[in-house]
Amino acid sequence: MSHEIRTPLNGIVGFTEILRSTDLDSEQKEFLSIIDKSSENLLSIINNILDLSKIESNKIEIENIVFDAAEEFESAIETYAVNAAEKNIDLNFYMDPTISNKLKGDPTKIKEIIINLLSNAIKFTSYGGTINLDIQKVQAGDTPYPRIKFSVQDNGIGMTKDQQSRIFDAFSQADVSVTRKYGGTGLGLTISSQFVELMGGQLELESAKDHGTTFYFDIPLEEVTSPETNYTQAFTDMTIGKYEQEIPTKLDNNLETYFEYFGPTVKHFESVGELKELNDDNVCKSYWIDIDKAKQNILDAIVNIDKSKLIVMANVTSRNKIEEMGIDQNNVIFKPVTLTKLKNILSKSASTVPQLIDEALPVHATKFDAKVLVTEDNIINQKLIKRILEEHGMTVDLANNGLECFEKRRNKEYDLLFMDIQMPVMDGIEATHEILDYEEDEELPHIPIVALTANALKGDRERFLGEGMDEYITKPIETSELLYVLNKFLSDKAKIVSVKEKSKVSEESKDIPKEAAPEVHIVKDEPILLDELVMDTSTEKKILIAKKFLLESRVLTKVIKNLGYDYKTLDNVDLLESELLSGEYDILFSDAGLITEDISQSNDNLAIITSGSSKEEIEDLIKKHRG
Repeated sequence: MSHEIRTPLNGIVGFTEILRSTDLDSEQKEFLSIIDKSSENLLSIINNILDLSKIESNKIEIENIVFDAAEEFESAIETYAVNAAEKNIDLNFYMDPTISNKLKGDPTKIKEIIINLLSNAIKFTSYGGTINLDIQKVQAGDTPYPRIKFSVQDNGIGMTKDQQSRIFDAFSQADVSVTRKYGGTGLGLTISSQFVELMGGQLELESAKDHGTTFYFDIPLEEVTSPETNYTQAFTDMTIGKYEQEIPTKLDNNLETYFEYFGPTVKHFESVGELKELNDDNVCKSYWIDIDKAKQNILDAIVNIDKSKLIVMANVTSRNKIEEMGIDQNNVIFKPVTLTKLKNILSKSASTVPQLIDEALPVHATKFDAKVLVTEDNIINQKLIKRILEEHGMTVDLANNGLECFEKRRNKEYDLLFMDIQMPVMDGIEATHEILDYEEDEELPHIPIVALTANALKGDRERFLGEGMDEYITKPIETSELLYVLNKFLSDKAKIVSVKEKSKVSEESKDIPKEAAPEVHIVKDEPILLDELVMDTSTEKKILIAKKFLLESRVLTKVIKNLGYDYKTLDNVDLLESELLSGEYDILFSDAGLITEDISQSNDNLAIITSGSSKEEIEDLIKKHRG
């Protein structure tokens, strides 16, 4: 049943996403948005029905795996950042910094609970309201592990006692008028309540009509010791200025608690005069301001502050205001403010503590020079995945069943195989076995096989991996999930193109002569095209890689390593200038925004490359430079 429902839905969701990238007028965009939202809702209902059926048949299993607490919990609330901003809802997040970064439990189900609670909170909270997600460590009680308490509080429409008594029933609704305006709670709360019980807790609530609702639960989660950096009192050498509002907000209180943990000295200012005094004393490393809440005279005054010292917190809807104020995007914390965002900004300001920034490239900025075989018996799904893969630069062949796939694998070389499971003639699992046997008999390198299936039940991924497949994607296909798989298996085939830099290529860069001077080839504001550079040096030194984007860094590292050159990858780009002082490097792969005037003027005979490139271009450049 799951497979039959998901297969047609895959076509709807996938082609809706493709259609969104085409040239549409405003009315068409509105219609497409409705289709997209309706498809998402339908998929959510299907997933909930599957979850509920598994719960009722006692087939739900609770995982007990080690996971990154901050990463998992923060990603749950980030999912709803835009939804909250659209309703001008003040969405706050607090995670007790004393909670170990590594916990042991079932992160998928905890996230699903958080997402269900946040979804309902946003649904039943009016424009301009407030929602708080708090995660705190509480007493262990009768368990050997600490209990972690999760609570989602809103100031929405609230509930009567009678409504509260029925809230955990499937498809519970408050009353006809509320349902007409907001919709019902669906299966989310029913499933969440069951999940919490299976993990050793109980989902409870406090509510009052017209005064909001708080859902909360606590469950035992084992803290796992890890060798990661301890940030307790890590910034005691730092002094920061913070705008103090007359009535502190939830965000203000959260920040004060975080600052106590991290250790910086905090100087508060409430007026323009106090800000000027702090700035004149020059004691603050940075100035922290919530520009959505600050008074206009404060906003007017901060234009006179060194922009590099400004740390602003803002909703995603305040991007235009930030741009008008001339504030660097790297100094902006978009709400909700999370522990990781705060930690990274403090690390950047201190420039002595290693940064933990792990940024992903935009979906449209990654291309793969790869040959892919897609095995799928549904024509609509064939067209969909072929279109998506071709948009990301790949050459795509199609097979209608497992036997065709096996024959094409024997007669042609591919970089990656996508394999549907349920197919006529020969299914995906049997085809996988045949391919693995063929590769072993012929002593051929293994081509990764990715299961592409509408099955979405517990244990499916483990089953497919156990059959010899390398990864698993469910239908409907999400572009982010597909890109994760492509980056995992095709990183050496990736061609990173920075859209921002590409659009800025000027006529000056096109006019660079073929016999350029052998000293410095550098980009300050525009990227230099790799195939237009000719450099020469007789000294073979190291290659330095300093990229803000982790994926770009990984791709370059892998390519240069495979080419056999001596290199170093700089984990903290803030240390670029000091690293170059050693004089060990003759080639630098970096970003235009990281190249300061000091770097460009102080490093003779250093080739500085700031544009993305293919493996062939990188190899050609290095050979030209080193002769």
